[in-house]
Amino acid sequence: MVVNGIELAGIIGTVKAIADIIEKASETLRNYRHSDEDIEKFGLAFQADSWTLKSFVRILRDIDTSAKEVELSDEDRKLHEDVASVLQSLEARLRKRLAKITDGSPSADRSLGSRSAWALWRKRDVARLEKELEDWIRRIRVIYTVINAEIERTKQARNEQSTSEGRMGHLVDLFSELSMRPVHGEELFKSFEALHLHGPRSRRMAATIAAAGANQQNHVVAEYIYKAYSENLIDEEIQMIGDATQELASVLYRSNPEQTRILKCDGYFHDPRTRRFGLIYELPPSRSWVVDSAGEPRILSLRELLNRVPHFPLNHRLRFCCDVAQAVLYVHLVGWVHKSIRPDNILVFDEESDLPPRRRFPHALPSPYLAGFEYARSVKSLSDRKSDAEWHVNIYRHPKRQLLEQNAEYTMAHDIYSLGVVLLELALWGSNGFLPFQKREAVFKGCTPEKVKEQLLDMAVGTKSDGVAVYLGQRFGDLVAFCLNIDEKQEMPSASFVSEVWLKLDEIRSAI
Repeated sequence: MVVNGIELAGIIGTVKAIADIIEKASETLRNYRHSDEDIEKFGLAFQADSWTLKSFVRILRDIDTSAKEVELSDEDRKLHEDVASVLQSLEARLRKRLAKITDGSPSADRSLGSRSAWALWRKRDVARLEKELEDWIRRIRVIYTVINAEIERTKQARNEQSTSEGRMGHLVDLFSELSMRPVHGEELFKSFEALHLHGPRSRRMAATIAAAGANQQNHVVAEYIYKAYSENLIDEEIQMIGDATQELASVLYRSNPEQTRILKCDGYFHDPRTRRFGLIYELPPSRSWVVDSAGEPRILSLRELLNRVPHFPLNHRLRFCCDVAQAVLYVHLVGWVHKSIRPDNILVFDEESDLPPRRRFPHALPSPYLAGFEYARSVKSLSDRKSDAEWHVNIYRHPKRQLLEQNAEYTMAHDIYSLGVVLLELALWGSNGFLPFQKREAVFKGCTPEKVKEQLLDMAVGTKSDGVAVYLGQRFGDLVAFCLNIDEKQEMPSASFVSEVWLKLDEIRSAI
């Protein structure tokens, strides 16, 4: 069936075929579950992948149904067509690899030695198959989230029912078996006294708070999101700040951190002593605090990581870049702009796992999560067009957003520029003589906004020996330059962002 220029039946058939191929691979590997521990893990992974792809078939059918009355953009159609073409090629490759894996495989009644020898012989082929499949499941999830979001946005715009909270909920529910219960904004309010802080008050604090309806304490991040309000404000004005905080908390409450790379909000608070409001974020699943030498929990940001020499593989850094870009994508998909994308607002946590110490932080780079939503707003809201004069923060701002007053209206393009600066800094991290951008006072302080941009572009695509291409290749350098050169006045559809930024990053990552 062709739906407004998109052929959905073909891709549904392709995804079903891939799921069947992987299920057969899983069945083959079951014969070796006692022969090789890694092969057993791959078998379980293939089984989970098959289930995931079968759930995607149901989702694609739902998209098919909901798309019948919607005319999608050229960008969405092209994104779909590109994916359909690549998935067909993937199906052919998977069939060949499955045949290679199963060719000459001993039956289950053969000796353990025979089966162990075969497992060792084919382990590399199995690992490649799983890696390619993992890459494309990740891409299908992101790409069809974008396409479905465009369908829902168009339908809701007709009925004038679209809200940021509703869009975030729909994006998360799309690839989730369980829908989150509705929540009223006032339910999210928490007393500041209910927070047990693991240190003095600061902008971002490690804390615990009693779990609702349970006799246990949850680990949370408490973050002030606004500057202290004037002590001369009347109650009604303070309430307006509280209402804005509540709206933001309601949107972030719907986040699924592993999908969106945005921390899930557990509530918001008011601290009368400091005259500030703030958000309370849950720690992501299977994550724990990074602890300091004294055993105290710390909230670690990319800003602090950049001050360390990296001791992890290159593919970890590229995955980190993809995840940060994915977080920006989800902010934009709900119709918001972040306005503060910089290393201070990208957080990492230790992973709770049985991996040996050499495969955990600081030898492995944890996944990032986006926070720092103090200036975030709906793209429909009016911008105050104000900024500050802090040079080390302005590095990450678009040149048209570095004035104290009368800045350009903030757009999604400005977030993409900020993302480009972060990607550039991540690419140069650990290079000879590297200094975090916020420590390069001699390079950036006192420069005009355009001069700052010129120097950043020179690092990305210039001919200097310490440019990005030397460390991560020309494709990465070109991608950074694309973000830095983005036209601030041109709206960039989410499908274009996926094609031009996220997907290219993911392809570079998967090639390592």
